[in-house]
Amino acid sequence: MVDRSLSLFEFILFINDMRKILFILLLACLAVSHVQHIRAEQTDADSRRLSLRQGNFVLVVPEAECGPVRLAAETLCRDFEKVMGCRPVIKAAPDAGTGKDIYIVVVNDATPGSGSLLTRDKALDGFESHRMYCDAASRRIFLRGKDMRGTIYAIYAFSGQMLGVPPLWYWCDWQPEKKRRIDVPASLDYYQPSPTVRYRAWFPNDEDLFVPWRRKSRENNELWLETMLRLRLNTVEHTATVTTGGTLSREAMLYKKYGLVLTSHHMVALNNSFANWDSYWKKVRHTAPPALSVKDTASLREFWQYSIDAVKNSGVENLWQVAFRGKTDQPFWTVFGDAPKDDAGRAEVINRMVRMQYDMICRSTGESNPFVRMTFYDEISSLLAKGLIQPPTATNMLWTFVAGRRDHYPYDDLVAWQNTGHVKLGYYMNLQFFSTGAHLAPAEGPWKMEANYRYVQGKGPLTFSVVNAGNLREFLMELSANAAMMWNSKAYDTDRFLLDFCATYFGKEHAAEAAALYREYYEAYWNQKKSDFPGGMDRQYVFQDLRHAQVIRHISECWDRFSPNPLKEIGYESVPGRTYRIEGGNQVDSLLQGMRKEMEAFGRVAARCDELQKRLATGKQAFFYDHLGAYAHYMAHVSRCIYHFVHAYKYKDGQAGDLSVALGELEAARNALLKSEHGVFRGWYDTDDKFDMRGKINTLRHLLEKAQ
Repeated sequence: MVDRSLSLFEFILFINDMRKILFILLLACLAVSHVQHIRAEQTDADSRRLSLRQGNFVLVVPEAECGPVRLAAETLCRDFEKVMGCRPVIKAAPDAGTGKDIYIVVVNDATPGSGSLLTRDKALDGFESHRMYCDAASRRIFLRGKDMRGTIYAIYAFSGQMLGVPPLWYWCDWQPEKKRRIDVPASLDYYQPSPTVRYRAWFPNDEDLFVPWRRKSRENNELWLETMLRLRLNTVEHTATVTTGGTLSREAMLYKKYGLVLTSHHMVALNNSFANWDSYWKKVRHTAPPALSVKDTASLREFWQYSIDAVKNSGVENLWQVAFRGKTDQPFWTVFGDAPKDDAGRAEVINRMVRMQYDMICRSTGESNPFVRMTFYDEISSLLAKGLIQPPTATNMLWTFVAGRRDHYPYDDLVAWQNTGHVKLGYYMNLQFFSTGAHLAPAEGPWKMEANYRYVQGKGPLTFSVVNAGNLREFLMELSANAAMMWNSKAYDTDRFLLDFCATYFGKEHAAEAAALYREYYEAYWNQKKSDFPGGMDRQYVFQDLRHAQVIRHISECWDRFSPNPLKEIGYESVPGRTYRIEGGNQVDSLLQGMRKEMEAFGRVAARCDELQKRLATGKQAFFYDHLGAYAHYMAHVSRCIYHFVHAYKYKDGQAGDLSVALGELEAARNALLKSEHGVFRGWYDTDDKFDMRGKINTLRHLLEKAQ
């Protein structure tokens, strides 16, 4: 018989083994408990959000919804496809099924029956207010607007905040951050009350680059309108849009497609211009055109009534403009043979004609108090400043003042005016200017824009705003700043806006440095005259790039006849001396001093831009160069060109050397811009005819050949 009893030593080993086994079992139990706790926490967390994944969500757009909202919804589907690789299905209503799907529900309070889709109601404000909020219990996300545009803004707010699509995506070489899921917190409640300014407009003008670019593709032609809506703008200013077919132009109908308001250029009355006077009588009335006469009110009324009816026939949402000017951007007395010769007589005619137009609008629309604007531009502004213009008055009649021509600040008419009648105001500000302003590079800056609008708002409630921005691409940051201020003027601050802008497009870690470079860029421009605005205005007078171009043109025309003041007035200039506004009695010496300082300042900015660009994320470098670095290099080279060109004009010794440098600098300026031509912007500068870089280069080559 075998003895199976354990020795003391063996018993102790057995007990230790059992302890180890029990300890391992305890750890295993604790681990299972911890995993179960984590899973419980995750389940609880999931109940506080809606996670959008491929195939588990649907976009709901009611069948009765209007075209512009449907277009925005389709755009949102496109954005989902770019970010998640899938396009959600669009349905007219949620399915009455298992409730597994998540529904992103578009609700336009102005569309009958849309409120039935709400499982959770939240208050909205007045026009264009919008809200984006979540009802996790019903698995619904609501994109809701008080009206058509409010709903569109809610859709684009979701795209921007949840999908990460920035407003300038088409312009900034944006590449989406790919996501397998998008978590929408149950607490989501983004709300925007009605905007500060009712009508917020862009005016593309002097479109030598923009129009040919638009013709290249449907996207180029239309997506700038999508950009406006993403920035929460709502109005496009355009020239005459009335056709001889009794409706409005294709361009105006495009604005209707996107849900934007149409308004008219300051030389256009009732969406038509006297430039179309002859074609109306020939093609519509099949008769010889009567001569333009201030006494022939019957013919004028007929022409204007046809224009009003064309607007009504089109169905375009229109902000009316009353005006009485010439066939182009000139006073009416340049084309009316029987116009009075004195200011008082001319003002009396203008007063009578715009009153007639206003009354016709009221009768034709059936509205007793329609929104109508009158723009005080150039000669109208001067006559208003003299107290001779008396615009129509009504609570929705918008007196639209204009920043001074060539240099952009509140003009004398507004400064002298007291709003004793408590009228609503409009303001027209140039970020560029046809012949002497910024054109191929921005120059005015968002701080100056804010100063202008703060001054206007001190005079009365601002109801209409328009910024003239040429070809648009050069002014994207300034236009974005204006859009932000017009939406919520009370909260807007340029420094804060610029930090946010730079964080969005260049990365949060580089935002402060990029914002500081923007400030240095604008401050590098030569301010050729000290501020004389009441209370002062920073950078009131700026020597923009087209002024540089005019220096080459005017001095080359008198190259062999030296004058210390070779620059002359250009175009129709009703205020003597404002074309250049160079202080001092010697333009040449002032230019040499100003350009020396300017070229050094822009050179420093360009170098710092190059250094920062290298440190940006790869996907953000192109837009940084395109929208700041390129312009800094361009202006550094242009100002060096002007310095050596003017130096060659004054000092004949070494003239060929100076001209050779000037030519090289202008070619380098053009090359700096051409480096930004990529993607959809290939060939952007091919049609430049405002600066006319090729023509100016040829001028310098010709002068250099003569000097050698």
